[in-house]
Amino acid sequence: MFLSISIPGDELDRRMGGGLYLGQIVTILGGNGEGKTVVSLRLVYGLIKNGATIAYVSSQLPVREFVSECDSLGYPLFNEILSGIMHYIPAVFILRKSRKASLDDLLNNDTIKDKKVLVIDSMNRNIFRDFDAINYYMKLRKFSEGRLVIVTMNPEELGQDELMKISELSTTVIQLRSKELAGERKHSMELSKYPMVSKNFQQNIPFRIEPGRGFIVEITSVS
Repeated sequence: MFLSISIPGDELDRRMGGGLYLGQIVTILGGNGEGKTVVSLRLVYGLIKNGATIAYVSSQLPVREFVSECDSLGYPLFNEILSGIMHYIPAVFILRKSRKASLDDLLNNDTIKDKKVLVIDSMNRNIFRDFDAINYYMKLRKFSEGRLVIVTMNPEELGQDELMKISELSTTVIQLRSKELAGERKHSMELSKYPMVSKNFQQNIPFRIEPGRGFIVEITSVS
C-alpha cells in the first residue's frame, strides 16, 4: 500500500516516484546541517495531509520548540499533535526516566504501535541504552510489517561495516549532501537505494530550505 506525501505546490511526491509504502524502512543519512530534520518533517507533513497517523521520536527538540520549528518551516502540526493524529516523543521524555530507554520500550508502546508511521530523528547512542545500530535495525525490520519506518542517522557516528549493514537492512536509503556555492548552501538528496516505486523517480533531487516554506525542490534538474 502506497502512502502519498503530496502537498499543494510541491513536486517532491512526483520526484520520489509517487510516495512511500507500508513495510518500508527509509534511512536518511546526513551530517550536521544537511537537512535530516527538515526532510523528515516534509515527509511527515505530506503523510499526515494524506491521512496517515504518525509517531515521531526526536532526539533534539522538546514539544514547544518542535511546534515552533514546524511553524517556521510552514508545516504546522500543533493541531495534529493535540488531536493524537501525531504522537510526539521528545528526548527529554525518554531521558527523564532513571535510565535511558531501549528501542524495545518504544516498539512495545501501544500508542506507537497504533500509528501507521514511525519516525526516529535521529537514532543515536545519546538517548538509547545498549545502543547497537544493527540490532536495532533488525528489530525495526520486523516492526515495519504493515507500517512505514523512517530513521535519520549521522553517518559520521557509525563505522563503515555498520553503514553497509544498515544499508542492507534498509528498504530505502536517502543520502543528504550539501556544499557552499557562491556563498549559498546547496542541498541535494540522493535516492541511493530506492526499489518498488510506483512511477518513474529522480535519483538526485536538489533542494533548498526557506523560512515559511520549508523544503523546496529546485527546478534546475528535471526528471
